[in-house]
Amino acid sequence: MSSPIDHYICHYVSPNGAHIAEHDWVDPESCFSGIANKPFAIWLDSADSNHPNAEYSFIAHQPYQTVIGYAWQSVDLFKMLSSELQKQATLWDTLDDSINAQLPPFRGGAAGFFSYDLAYGLEDLPPNEPPFAIDTLNLPAMAVGLYDCVLAFDHKARRCFIIATGLPETDDAKREQKAARSIAAWQKQLAQSARTLPPPAPAPALAQTLSSNFTRKQFCQSVQSVIDYILAGDIFQANLAQKFSARLNNSDSAFEFYRRLRCINPAPFSCFAQFEGWAIASASPERFLSARHNILETRPIKGTAPRGQTAHEDLALAKQLLASEKNRAENVMIVDLLRNDLAKNCADGSIKVSQLCTLESFSNVHHLVSTIRGQLAKTCTPLDALRDSFPGGSITGAPKIRAMELIAQIEPERRGATYGSIGYIGFDESMDSNITIRTALVKGQEISFHTGGGIVADSQPQTEYNETLNKAAGLMQALGIAHPLPCEFETDTRPNNLTQKSNTKPTFSPL
Repeated sequence: MSSPIDHYICHYVSPNGAHIAEHDWVDPESCFSGIANKPFAIWLDSADSNHPNAEYSFIAHQPYQTVIGYAWQSVDLFKMLSSELQKQATLWDTLDDSINAQLPPFRGGAAGFFSYDLAYGLEDLPPNEPPFAIDTLNLPAMAVGLYDCVLAFDHKARRCFIIATGLPETDDAKREQKAARSIAAWQKQLAQSARTLPPPAPAPALAQTLSSNFTRKQFCQSVQSVIDYILAGDIFQANLAQKFSARLNNSDSAFEFYRRLRCINPAPFSCFAQFEGWAIASASPERFLSARHNILETRPIKGTAPRGQTAHEDLALAKQLLASEKNRAENVMIVDLLRNDLAKNCADGSIKVSQLCTLESFSNVHHLVSTIRGQLAKTCTPLDALRDSFPGGSITGAPKIRAMELIAQIEPERRGATYGSIGYIGFDESMDSNITIRTALVKGQEISFHTGGGIVADSQPQTEYNETLNKAAGLMQALGIAHPLPCEFETDTRPNNLTQKSNTKPTFSPL
């Protein structure tokens, strides 16, 4: 009844009824366009074909179950998700090794969004009220679907697979029937979307101009406040961000914005996820946490420089970044933090830093990237590791909890979609996830995104402000905005009860 997948035979049926079918290569963007507006349609998109980690993409929709909730429910949400994944932990145990080796790593399971704001339920952080950061969007902090069927793309081998588990059916025969129907439905969909989509149209004029919740002066004052905390010995580093907001033209959509973004700023850990009335468009270059064969990996980004206008200038900026003691110090501090986070769920002595402060270049910026790996402890799961390392160290600071307290004290609004994570956790405990930097939230026609950077003792406020604009360049271009000048954001657009918050003097006492 079962056949191995090879160049000629491309169909497999598991004894428990799960199906795997191979399909001729099709364009993932074209495939997803037909379902992009459906709630819980998700595209984990390796958009940067030149990046070594841009190996696989995955498309899924119509989850058989969802796990949705708010920040104060964080602990229970992770428990619920863990319970659902454990129910199917043996689903692929009978899969032949020769087939397993050919398949992309996500074969069904959980996929979705983990907000930065889950931290408020996982840790004892300041409340959702002034003078601390407030939630202006009132969206779920976790929105995850459990997917019985996944369309999986292997970009290196140019192979496309339809993987259908037949869940939530428990009877093997009924599961096989459901899996077969899912395969047939996707084959029909793929036949209709075989063509490559034309390039996205230019961005229509915004219905409401882009604004920030910090003026340049306020942001620089806030950077200085963080430096004061550092010099007082309260913290070593904190990530500080400003939030940009605009309103899309009524002729525009979240998915069309994402199509423009992935052309302008292709990245290996990109994603588009549509939920109920809101969507996330991410062009993230940063891996948060992955798990393959019980090896955990995290790849923090710390250290940024703009790309040059000429090859000579570009090389000079890259060399300058590599030689920067300040940027290297930022990166090394976060590496140490993440080593400690991984140690909570890794075998003793297994954590290694395989790359430290390596240069990686993207469309708009150069980055310093490090790689940390560890062996998952036998009593732990990848979801345990994600929960206990959340949110990522590269967008919080060191020590992490105190840095997050200060972020809540200095930034006027909670971070929401930005600086959380999007990814998958398979039934077989494979996992990959990003840090949602270079990421926009679209609610109705309202669009917003944060950009920031790590502040250390020798940070220069104006330089840090300019870095936020460099990091925002791709998102702004996708809105039809050329790279802005600092003077364009001199008007304070924050609610009145927040306008003076960034000038609060350090108290050097527990919040």
